Amino acid sequence: MELRSATGRLNAPASPIQLRPAVGIATAALAIVALVHFGPTAHAIGAVFILSILALVTIVDLEQRRIPNRIVLPATAIVLGVQIALDPAQAPTLLAWSLGAGLFFYLPLLLFRGGMGMGDVKLAVFLGAALAEIVVPAIAVAVFASFIAALAVLFLNGAAARKSAMPFAPFLALGATVAIFIG
Repeated sequence: MELRSATGRLNAPASPIQLRPAVGIATAALAIVALVHFGPTAHAIGAVFILSILALVTIVDLEQRRIPNRIVLPATAIVLGVQIALDPAQAPTLLAWSLGAGLFFYLPLLLFRGGMGMGDVKLAVFLGAALAEIVVPAIAVAVFASFIAALAVLFLNGAAARKSAMPFAPFLALGATVAIFIG
Protein backbone atom coordinates (compact mmCIF):
# COMPACT_ATOMS: atom_id res chain seq x y z
CA MET A 1 0.00 0.00 0.00
CA GLU A 2 1.34 3.41 -0.86
CA LEU A 3 0.63 6.59 1.00
CA ARG A 4 0.68 9.96 -0.73
CA SER A 5 1.33 13.22 1.05
CA ALA A 6 -0.58 16.43 0.38
CA THR A 7 1.97 17.23 -2.33
CA GLY A 8 1.36 13.89 -4.04
CA ARG A 9 4.67 12.37 -2.99
CA LEU A 10 4.98 8.71 -2.15
CA ASN A 11 5.54 8.14 1.54
CA ALA A 12 6.15 4.83 3.26
CA PRO A 13 3.93 4.56 6.33
CA ALA A 14 5.85 4.30 9.58
CA SER A 15 4.68 1.82 12.17
CA PRO A 16 4.51 3.57 15.56
CA ILE A 17 4.23 0.21 17.32
CA GLN A 18 7.68 -0.89 16.14
CA LEU A 19 9.32 2.50 15.80
CA ARG A 20 8.91 4.06 19.24
CA PRO A 21 10.37 1.19 21.30
CA ALA A 22 13.33 0.87 18.92
CA VAL A 23 14.14 4.58 19.08
CA GLY A 24 13.58 4.59 22.85
CA ILE A 25 15.92 1.65 23.43
CA ALA A 26 18.57 3.14 21.14
CA THR A 27 18.33 6.51 22.89
CA ALA A 28 18.56 4.94 26.35
CA ALA A 29 21.61 2.96 25.26
CA LEU A 30 23.24 6.07 23.81
CA ALA A 31 22.46 8.03 26.98
CA ILE A 32 24.20 5.36 29.07
CA VAL A 33 27.16 5.38 26.69
CA ALA A 34 27.32 9.20 26.96
CA LEU A 35 27.28 9.08 30.76
CA VAL A 36 30.03 6.45 30.80
CA HIS A 37 32.07 8.09 28.03
CA PHE A 38 31.97 11.66 29.40
CA GLY A 39 31.65 10.83 33.09
CA PRO A 40 29.54 12.83 35.53
CA THR A 41 29.96 16.14 33.72
CA ALA A 42 27.87 18.88 32.19
CA HIS A 43 29.04 17.57 28.81
CA ALA A 44 27.36 14.22 29.52
CA ILE A 45 24.11 15.91 30.60
CA GLY A 46 24.18 18.06 27.47
CA ALA A 47 24.77 15.00 25.28
CA VAL A 48 21.84 13.17 26.87
CA PHE A 49 19.60 16.23 26.37
CA ILE A 50 20.60 16.53 22.70
CA LEU A 51 20.12 12.80 22.10
CA SER A 52 16.68 12.94 23.73
CA ILE A 53 15.55 15.85 21.57
CA LEU A 54 16.85 14.09 18.47
CA ALA A 55 14.95 10.92 19.42
CA LEU A 56 11.71 12.90 19.79
CA VAL A 57 12.01 14.68 16.46
CA THR A 58 13.09 11.48 14.71
CA ILE A 59 9.95 9.68 15.85
CA VAL A 60 7.69 12.55 14.84
CA ASP A 61 9.42 13.00 11.48
CA LEU A 62 9.19 9.29 10.68
CA GLU A 63 5.55 9.08 11.70
CA GLN A 64 4.20 12.45 10.54
CA ARG A 65 6.83 13.83 8.15
CA ARG A 66 7.28 17.00 10.16
CA ILE A 67 9.52 18.40 12.87
CA PRO A 68 7.46 20.25 15.48
CA ASN A 69 8.39 23.79 16.49
CA ARG A 70 7.14 23.04 20.01
CA ILE A 71 10.10 20.68 20.44
CA VAL A 72 12.88 22.30 18.40
CA LEU A 73 12.44 25.97 19.28
CA PRO A 74 12.43 25.57 23.10
CA ALA A 75 15.29 23.07 22.85
CA THR A 76 17.31 25.57 20.83
CA ALA A 77 16.61 28.32 23.37
CA ILE A 78 17.59 26.02 26.25
CA VAL A 79 20.84 24.93 24.59
CA LEU A 80 21.82 28.48 23.66
CA GLY A 81 20.83 29.81 27.08
CA VAL A 82 22.80 27.20 29.01
CA GLN A 83 25.87 27.42 26.78
CA ILE A 84 25.93 31.21 26.92
CA ALA A 85 25.34 31.21 30.69
CA LEU A 86 28.32 28.86 31.12
CA ASP A 87 30.58 30.91 28.84
CA PRO A 88 29.18 34.29 27.71
CA ALA A 89 32.20 34.94 25.50
CA GLN A 90 31.18 32.12 23.17
CA ALA A 91 27.78 33.69 22.35
CA PRO A 92 28.80 35.16 18.96
CA THR A 93 30.46 31.90 17.92
CA LEU A 94 27.45 29.78 18.93
CA LEU A 95 25.06 32.10 17.14
CA ALA A 96 27.23 31.98 14.02
CA TRP A 97 27.38 28.15 13.99
CA SER A 98 23.67 27.96 14.67
CA LEU A 99 22.66 30.38 11.93
CA GLY A 100 25.24 28.95 9.53
CA ALA A 101 23.89 25.41 9.92
CA GLY A 102 20.36 26.66 9.35
CA LEU A 103 21.41 28.66 6.32
CA PHE A 104 23.12 25.60 4.84
CA PHE A 105 19.71 23.92 4.62
CA TYR A 106 17.67 27.06 3.95
CA LEU A 107 19.42 27.96 0.69
CA PRO A 108 18.49 24.70 -1.08
CA LEU A 109 14.93 25.20 0.19
CA LEU A 110 14.82 28.49 -1.72
CA LEU A 111 16.05 26.84 -4.91
CA PHE A 112 14.13 23.55 -4.79
CA ARG A 113 10.74 23.92 -3.14
CA GLY A 114 9.75 20.74 -1.34
CA GLY A 115 13.26 19.29 -1.32
CA MET A 116 13.81 20.25 2.31
CA GLY A 117 11.39 21.38 4.97
CA MET A 118 11.62 24.32 7.35
CA GLY A 119 11.62 21.82 10.22
CA ASP A 120 14.93 20.47 8.92
CA VAL A 121 16.29 24.02 8.78
CA LYS A 122 15.24 24.68 12.39
CA LEU A 123 16.68 21.34 13.49
CA ALA A 124 19.98 22.35 11.88
CA VAL A 125 19.85 25.63 13.85
CA PHE A 126 19.39 23.57 17.03
CA LEU A 127 22.36 21.37 16.11
CA GLY A 128 24.53 24.39 15.36
CA ALA A 129 23.66 25.82 18.78
CA ALA A 130 24.28 22.49 20.50
CA LEU A 131 27.37 21.28 18.66
CA ALA A 132 29.13 24.49 17.51
CA GLU A 133 32.00 23.58 15.16
CA ILE A 134 31.31 19.84 15.25
CA VAL A 135 28.03 20.56 13.46
CA VAL A 136 30.10 20.40 10.25
CA PRO A 137 30.96 16.68 10.55
CA ALA A 138 27.42 16.05 11.85
CA ILE A 139 25.93 17.54 8.69
CA ALA A 140 28.48 15.74 6.51
CA VAL A 141 27.52 12.38 8.02
CA ALA A 142 23.81 13.22 7.66
CA VAL A 143 24.13 14.21 4.01
CA PHE A 144 26.28 11.18 3.16
CA ALA A 145 23.94 8.74 4.97
CA SER A 146 20.88 10.25 3.29
CA PHE A 147 22.61 9.96 -0.10
CA ILE A 148 23.30 6.26 0.51
CA ALA A 149 19.69 5.73 1.64
CA ALA A 150 18.38 7.56 -1.43
CA LEU A 151 20.50 5.38 -3.69
CA ALA A 152 19.16 2.27 -1.96
CA VAL A 153 15.55 3.48 -2.40
CA LEU A 154 16.21 4.21 -6.08
CA PHE A 155 17.79 0.80 -6.55
CA LEU A 156 14.91 -1.00 -4.85
CA ASN A 157 12.00 1.02 -6.28
CA GLY A 158 13.28 2.28 -9.62
CA ALA A 159 12.56 5.62 -11.25
CA ALA A 160 9.26 6.08 -9.37
CA ALA A 161 11.28 6.54 -6.18
CA ARG A 162 12.57 9.88 -7.48
CA LYS A 163 9.27 11.46 -6.46
CA SER A 164 9.21 9.90 -2.99
CA ALA A 165 9.96 11.81 0.19
CA MET A 166 12.32 10.74 2.95
CA PRO A 167 12.33 12.25 6.41
CA PHE A 168 15.68 13.95 7.07
CA ALA A 169 15.60 14.20 10.89
CA PRO A 170 16.85 10.61 11.34
CA PHE A 171 19.90 11.42 9.23
CA LEU A 172 20.59 14.63 11.17
CA ALA A 173 20.20 12.62 14.40
CA LEU A 174 22.70 10.05 13.13
CA GLY A 175 25.18 12.75 12.14
CA ALA A 176 24.83 14.55 15.46
CA THR A 177 25.26 11.31 17.39
CA VAL A 178 28.45 10.50 15.52
CA ALA A 179 29.73 14.05 16.09
CA ILE A 180 28.91 13.94 19.81
CA PHE A 181 30.92 10.78 20.38
CA ILE A 182 33.70 11.20 17.83
CA GLY A 183 33.88 14.96 17.30
